[in-house]
Amino acid sequence: MHQNSLLFLLSSSASLALATVPRGVSPEDARLYAASPENTFTCLSHPSISISHSKINDDYCDCPDGSDEPGTSACSHLPHANIAIQGFYCRNDKHTPTYLPLSRVNDGICDHELCCDGSDEYAGVGGVKCENKCGEIGKAAQKLKAQSEKLRRDGAMVRLEMVARAKVLKRELENDLKATTAKVEGIVRNVKVLEKVLRETEERESERLDAVKRLKEGSKMGTLVLAARGRSEELKSTLEKVKKLRDSAVERLLTAEGILAALKEGYNPNFNDEGVKTAVRAWEEYLAQEVTAEKPSEAEESDLDGLLRTDPIDWDEFFEGDVVKDTRYFFEAYLPENTGPWIHEMLTDFRVMLVDNGLLAPKPDAPITESKLITAARDALKVAQKEEQDTRNHLKTLEEDTAKSYGTSDVFRPLKGECINADFGEYKYEFCFLGKASQKSLKDSSSTSLGEFVRIESSTEVSAEGTSRSLIEPGWEEVHDEGLSGVVMKYEDGQQCWNGPRRSVKAELYCSAVNELRDVREEEKCVYRFEVGTPAVCGEDVEEDVEEKEKKEKEKKEKENVIGKDEM
Repeated sequence: MHQNSLLFLLSSSASLALATVPRGVSPEDARLYAASPENTFTCLSHPSISISHSKINDDYCDCPDGSDEPGTSACSHLPHANIAIQGFYCRNDKHTPTYLPLSRVNDGICDHELCCDGSDEYAGVGGVKCENKCGEIGKAAQKLKAQSEKLRRDGAMVRLEMVARAKVLKRELENDLKATTAKVEGIVRNVKVLEKVLRETEERESERLDAVKRLKEGSKMGTLVLAARGRSEELKSTLEKVKKLRDSAVERLLTAEGILAALKEGYNPNFNDEGVKTAVRAWEEYLAQEVTAEKPSEAEESDLDGLLRTDPIDWDEFFEGDVVKDTRYFFEAYLPENTGPWIHEMLTDFRVMLVDNGLLAPKPDAPITESKLITAARDALKVAQKEEQDTRNHLKTLEEDTAKSYGTSDVFRPLKGECINADFGEYKYEFCFLGKASQKSLKDSSSTSLGEFVRIESSTEVSAEGTSRSLIEPGWEEVHDEGLSGVVMKYEDGQQCWNGPRRSVKAELYCSAVNELRDVREEEKCVYRFEVGTPAVCGEDVEEDVEEKEKKEKEKKEKENVIGKDEM
């Protein structure tokens, strides 16, 4: 019994307190409207002006700051900067309290999106009576809030995974940077060595060529070898021509024999055609001589081809660059098969020694060419220099990547190159994180560049379109949008706009469990505004909590290790 009486007294006290607060005033501001001992009210931002407490909400604007009319629209004509109060306070029991602009109080319109309890239309202007919808709207808002919180939690968990992945990628980048730096240093040392090798080789070759030039002028053996080789080539060329003429003659003879044989078999001896009879008799006499045309056998043809294709003397073996071999090499072609390679190897080594020392005469009529040693040294240097350039380019790319900003905790690094797209109107828009943005026509598939990524910015201004919309009716869940995070990606230097600037994109990011493109609009000529959802801007506080937890666990383990060592 005593408990019920206490509850009744508390309820009565609360009701009395609410009753003494002027309409349109929040409980937090109730003390500002308490009557003075003289039963007066002092204008909030003009303390020199006091009016009777009874003039509060009398539908007449007495205070220059409008503070005496928190529950009417009497002071709504004042400039916004001059008004000292936030507006008409809507209590909205079972939902979220809020403020309504003074101009919308008793305007004959139910503003349930702000005042779901209908208290703003207490005067019933035009017979309007606004029912209290805070119960159903509050339930829908709670449901939407739970969905939004779940989305943010899911997005925050994905963001944690992205941060972990970003750390791995950053570590791999740093390792690659160290390895590439060391590689460049090694290649530079190798290039210097190869440059020295080339210089020394060129010097030795220069000395050798001087000796070659001196020997070249009086080399009788060189003249003999060249003459013999020229004669051999001339004979081979003549033999090849004779072979072609023979083949042609045999083919023609076989054709003629075939014609005569067919004539003999098919002619009629009863006809008195003397020309045919003469031809047949001549053919029979030709056959009696047993000298009909025959093609050469395969063995004969193979031997002949071998003579034309190869030479028992390898003339190239008599020369090393511009230097003629010793006369003993003439005999190599005629040595026994088993002893030839062995003697050839010995003579080759000997010849190389003579050539290197400039003691063997060169061909007299051939130009002096660069030696294989110089060519090899120069090629090796070119390969090393190309490798150095490629490695330096890779190192520059790594250094630029290291210097780039990828957002807090490098969270955007794993998104590099990932693209999303969506259709808006007549176009399909594609947005690639840290990459490019483009517009593709759905009519003719033509594509237009809207710009490339340049930087990440933090914006303190969030447009009204990007903020979460308050729920007006229970069916409005579908139009609720997650608010923008304030993180912006700028894309610039897109395709030139006709009679305008180069295209650019301002991509404003909001929290989403998946990457998505929510909205695209052209706010100015060729200046586009994207709204892009990504887990990368979800729950930084969750990440901070996790990092703080990991830090504490690490400190705890270190402390335990110290205690363990002390006990030992």
